Amino acid sequence: MFKALFIILLVTMAGETLAQTGDAPLPLDVAQKRSRYARDQVIAAESKVQAADRKAKSAQKRADEAKTDAEKAEKNLQDAQAELAKARERHDQAYRELKRAHDALQESNKPH
Repeated sequence: MFKALFIILLVTMAGETLAQTGDAPLPLDVAQKRSRYARDQVIAAESKVQAADRKAKSAQKRADEAKTDAEKAEKNLQDAQAELAKARERHDQAYRELKRAHDALQESNKPH
């Protein structure tokens, strides 16, 4: 008999619980807690978005600076290569003049 009453009591409590979680409106305090929790989640998500945005802007700034530095380095390289080419041309010209002078000296020292 006790078991039967206990089972009836459990079924009744379960039915009430199901009725509360169905279409019935939530109690005010439960709705407020859920609303605060949802608001806290929104605030946390917005904070994460703002942090990610700051990081993205910072990374973009560093990328822009790196691009500018790379462009400057490329310009310096081109200038250095042009200077090297000019220096080689001057060296080659000086070498040809030296060779002509040497050949002329050799020619003038030959007995005729």
